[in-house]
Order: sequence, then structure tokens, then C-alpha cells
Amino acid sequence: MTQARAVSTKPFRDLRRAVAADQIVRALGGVGFTQKQIANAAGATDRSVRNWATTGSIRPVFDERIRELSEISLVLSDTLTPRGVTQWLSARNRLLDGQRPIDLISKGQSSEVRAAAESYLAGDYV
Repeated sequence: MTQARAVSTKPFRDLRRAVAADQIVRALGGVGFTQKQIANAAGATDRSVRNWATTGSIRPVFDERIRELSEISLVLSDTLTPRGVTQWLSARNRLLDGQRPIDLISKGQSSEVRAAAESYLAGDYV
């Protein structure tokens, strides 16, 4: 009898519980996002992400984008592993005209990314 490999839910549990910017950044790192990916999504620098992780001090526009990255990651966590989430957000997507979801989040177009994620979950993505 084959036994399914259990996927750890801890990274997503930590992400669901994160409230402050520093907690969110650390939880996104726990899911598997690199500082560079978080910086790209926020439209910031790697150094800014390091500062957010330690101080929690973040400008509102960046805060909004990391929260969107967090929320979309949680939407995708219903069917994808942590690695799958980071790959989905970093890969070019046909539902987004060949653009990378993480790049669109940085441009403030997270509603389009969320819609594509929900379409993916509904099975519309082929």
C-alpha cells in the first residue's frame, strides 16, 4: 500500500497567524520565498526586506503588497505545496497574458493575480 507524503502545513499556519509586517516577511520566508522574491513583489529592495524582517517598519504601499502576496499565497495553499506556491507566483502565466504574478503584484495589480489564482483552483487553468 502506498502512503501519501504529508505536506507540512506549518509554513502556511505561520503565514495565517502573521499580523505585523515583520511576522509576515518571516512567514513568507518560511513558505519558501526568498528576500529577492518578496522585494520584487513589494517593488522594494532586498535590503528593505531585511529591515522589515527585523524592525517591522514598512511604508504603507509596501505593506499592502506584502499582505497581498501573503493572501494570494494562502489562496493557493489550498492545493499547492509551499514550493508550488512560490513557483506558481514566479512563473509566467497564460491567464495573465504571459506575465509573472509576482511582477503584477509589484505593480499594484494583485486583483488580477488573485483572480488567476482562483481560476487555477477552480480548474480553469490548463
